[in-house]
Amino acid sequence: MGKALFTLILAASIVAIGFAGTSSGADFDVGGKPLTVMGYVTQGTAFSITGKDRFDSPKDMQSALTNVFLESAYRPTDDIKLYVSGMFTADWIYDIKSNNREWVDKGFAESRKHLYMDNEYWQLLKEGHVTWTPPNWNIRLGKQIVSWGETDGFRLMDQINPLDQRRGFSDVEFENSIIPTWLAKFEYFVPNKPSWIQDLGFEFVFNPNVTFIRNQSIETGNDKGGIWAPDANAVIGPPPIPEAHVGSANYDLDKPRAFNSSGYEYAFRVKSVISDAIITLNYYYGLDKDPVVKLNQALTSVDPTSEDGRPILHPYYEGRYPLFRFAGATFSRDITPLKASFLGNVAPVLRLEAFYAFNNTFATSTNEFARSDEIRWAAGVDWKVKVPLLNPRAYFTISPQYYQRRILDYPSDGVKFNGLYETNNTTTLMINTSYFHNKLTPSFFWMRDWSNRANFTRYQLIYDYSNEWHYTAGATLFSGEKPNQGFEVFHNKDQIYFKISYKFG
Repeated sequence: MGKALFTLILAASIVAIGFAGTSSGADFDVGGKPLTVMGYVTQGTAFSITGKDRFDSPKDMQSALTNVFLESAYRPTDDIKLYVSGMFTADWIYDIKSNNREWVDKGFAESRKHLYMDNEYWQLLKEGHVTWTPPNWNIRLGKQIVSWGETDGFRLMDQINPLDQRRGFSDVEFENSIIPTWLAKFEYFVPNKPSWIQDLGFEFVFNPNVTFIRNQSIETGNDKGGIWAPDANAVIGPPPIPEAHVGSANYDLDKPRAFNSSGYEYAFRVKSVISDAIITLNYYYGLDKDPVVKLNQALTSVDPTSEDGRPILHPYYEGRYPLFRFAGATFSRDITPLKASFLGNVAPVLRLEAFYAFNNTFATSTNEFARSDEIRWAAGVDWKVKVPLLNPRAYFTISPQYYQRRILDYPSDGVKFNGLYETNNTTTLMINTSYFHNKLTPSFFWMRDWSNRANFTRYQLIYDYSNEWHYTAGATLFSGEKPNQGFEVFHNKDQIYFKISYKFG
C-alpha cells in the first residue's frame, strides 16, 4: 500500500511540474484582448479498509484516478465573453491490476470499458459557451451548467443538468459531478423596481436536446459498476439454491432522438431580493434524468456461479424517461436575532427549498407503472461559530440539513414504489474549520437515511501547501440495517483515499 501510494504521488508530481513550467504564460494577448488559461491536475488513489475478502470489493488498492482540467476565457468586447473548459479522466487501476488474480476473477477487469477512461465528447468537453451582457441582460448560449436550489450534498430544485456519479463517493467534489449540457439561458434584470424590492430578475432556460444525457449512476455488477458495484442480492429459487448476486443489468430504454421535441426542456425562474431575503419562484418542464423501468423476466439471465460460488443474476429492464414537471420556491436569509457575541457574532443563514411535482411516474413492486404527485422540501442552516477551546483563531462552519420527499396518493393495498416509501426522510451534517492560517482544513460530513436506517460518513483533511499544491486525505464509511436498501448495499465499500492537486494559471 505504501509503495503504491508513493508511486502515484510521484507520478502526479512529475505531471504537475510539467504544467508548472508553462503556468507563468497563463495570460495571452489576442487581438489586444486577454486570453486566460487555467487548470489543474489531480492524482488520487483509494484503498479498501473493509478488512475481509468480499465478492463486491477488491482488497487493498482500488482506484488510481487522474483528472486533467483546462479552462480558457476570452473577452473580445466588454459585453461578450467566450469560455471553454475540458477534462481528461482516467483510472489507471485497470493497468495496475490487469494481471491481478483477484481483480480478474471477481470481474472488475471487465468494467474497464465503462470506467477506465472518459472518451465521450460530452465528457471531454465540459463547458463551451458565449455570454452576451447588454444592459439589463445576461444571455448565455452553449454547453453550460445552470444551478438552481440551496441544498448541499444532494439535489432538490437543481434538476436541469444531469449528474455523473459512476465513480462513487470518495472525495467527490460535487460541482465536478454536474454534467454541462447544451442550453440557451436568458436573464433579464428589471431596472425600475418597486421600492420594496431590492433586486428583481427573470430567467428562462431552453434545452434543444442536442444530446440527451441521463444521470450517470453507479451500475450494478462488478463488470459494469467496478469497485462501487452495490452488494445487492436476489432470491432466484427455493433452497438449496443459494441467494444470487445482482450482477450487471441490460436496458431497453426509449429515449428522445437529438433535436426531437419530445426531449425539449423548459425552465423559468423569478429571482428577487426583498428585505435582504433571496427569494425565487421556479418552474421546470422536461424529462426525468433517471428512467423508470420494469423487469423483463423472459430476458433476464443467470450465470451459474461467481468467484465465491453463488449465482449472478443479470436483470433485463425495459422503460423510458418520463415527463417531469414541478413548481417550487427557494428562500435564503440571515437570521440576525440569533447572532450572538459569545458564538462569534455571525448570524446563521437559513435556507429553504420546496417544489410540488405533478403526475410523476413510478415503478411498483408489482412490476407496473403508476403515477402520483409528490412534494419535496428541504431546510438547512449555515452557521459560523467560534469555539475557542478547539480553535482560537478560526470559525467552525456548521451546516445541518433536513430533506423530505413525500409521495401523495401512495398505494394502500400493499403495493410499493420501488426504492421509495410514502415519506422519505434524510438529514445531513457538515462541519469544517481551518488551522495554520487556513492551510489545514479538516471536515466531517454525515448523511443519515432515516427511512432505510442507513448512514454515509466522510472524514477529510485538506492541506493547502501553497496556492498551487494541495493535498487531501480522507475516509468514507457506510452502514445500514435494511438489506438491499439505502447505503447498506455499500457496506463493503469503506475506503481511505488520498489526492494530490496542482493548480496553475
